[in-house]
Amino acid sequence: MRHSNIKITLLLITTGIFTHANAMDISSGGLFEDSHLDLTFRNIWMLNTTDQRADFDVGDQNAWAQAIHLDYSSGWYQDTVGFDASWYGVSKLYANKDFYGRDLLRDNNGHAEGFNKVGQLFAKAKFGEQKRFMNVYGGWRKLNKFGAITTNTSRAVPSTWEGLSTEIGFDQVQIKAALVNRFSERDEPEKRHFYTLKSDKKIDYIASGDISWKPEKGKGFTYLAGDSKDYLLRQGIEGSWFWPLSEDSRFLTRGVVYYNRGLSEWEGTKAFEHDAEHYFGLIGYQKAAAEFGVGWSKTKAHLKDGLGYFYWHMGKNTRGTFNSPADGEGNDYVNDGEQMLYVYSQYQVSPELLVGLYGNYGYGIEYKGVSLKEWEYGGFFSWSPQRIAGLNIFAGFGPAYTWKLDSRSNPSITDDGDSFHRAKGVGAAVRVEYKFGLF
Repeated sequence: MRHSNIKITLLLITTGIFTHANAMDISSGGLFEDSHLDLTFRNIWMLNTTDQRADFDVGDQNAWAQAIHLDYSSGWYQDTVGFDASWYGVSKLYANKDFYGRDLLRDNNGHAEGFNKVGQLFAKAKFGEQKRFMNVYGGWRKLNKFGAITTNTSRAVPSTWEGLSTEIGFDQVQIKAALVNRFSERDEPEKRHFYTLKSDKKIDYIASGDISWKPEKGKGFTYLAGDSKDYLLRQGIEGSWFWPLSEDSRFLTRGVVYYNRGLSEWEGTKAFEHDAEHYFGLIGYQKAAAEFGVGWSKTKAHLKDGLGYFYWHMGKNTRGTFNSPADGEGNDYVNDGEQMLYVYSQYQVSPELLVGLYGNYGYGIEYKGVSLKEWEYGGFFSWSPQRIAGLNIFAGFGPAYTWKLDSRSNPSITDDGDSFHRAKGVGAAVRVEYKFGLF
């Protein structure tokens, strides 16, 4: 707690210095004069009552946290260089025994704790204009959908990466590339290196990038690739397109293809043996404020001793890009041989309120001669009142059904070998976020 108070005091002093510099109009070539500082309060509660591991004394996962984000962004010295920094603080409001499954609070040997950290700290440089540019970054930074790696922003604080990255734009084409060597997860202050899944051998770096063509919003294609040195190669294609049907309606399509291949250090004993594939496609219809769609996916991920699955990260202490609804709210529909049907509908009730429903159904899985099925459904709303700029309230709820797991994390088959032990649970999340500028 004392350490936390010192950091907060230093941040407040720094904020005062920047504000004083602006008030006195001390010339710094635009570095401090054009800077700004945002403050975000995020209160988030998450629950998962699944009994998937009940046979091993793992029960409900319940956690509630209060987070504070301080995001500082400098101006540009001589319109070329600058720096950004973000501090994140998390306090525990509630946590039960198995809180760690919700990734909100630090797990200190089974005890839930709050934490704080400098999540972002990087230098930046820019060249060119709005449509034709090159930006370069070095340090700790959020890398959202950056080739095969990404930053998760759905918990109390975001995850961040250490390394070098660049973004290049040329009219409708954008290129992103990054070389990273450490990662800080969303539920802890530690900054960790990457390791292999089984042998815990250090992975020196991850190289990741993508090239996108986006002629207009809602239309475009992206090719992405990532390589965790000597361990795993990841490639993918993502696309979306729409066709206007009338002044206020249009036909929607979206799809992804992902491919994983193990490299020389890949052990082949977890997730998949040699390679894995995942395909997803969706068609939808949008009319005025209403939208609905139907999607289908299939996964291939053979594993000799167990049920394989498509692993979309790049090793331990990493987070991979996976823009498929097979990453469900309750279940992941990416097992070997699994096909998934996905349906959704949403309605923009007003400019302030969005409501929606969804459902996933997974089938086609065979494990030890037993056919496995899993499914879930639920609803959500997102409310951003116009009278309180920066405030958003989100809530989602729904049940999920899958199978129980044995001691090797494979499906638990009944003693007669004819069926499997069903697991079920309910997932829920409530998030209240308020963001505003201090200067």
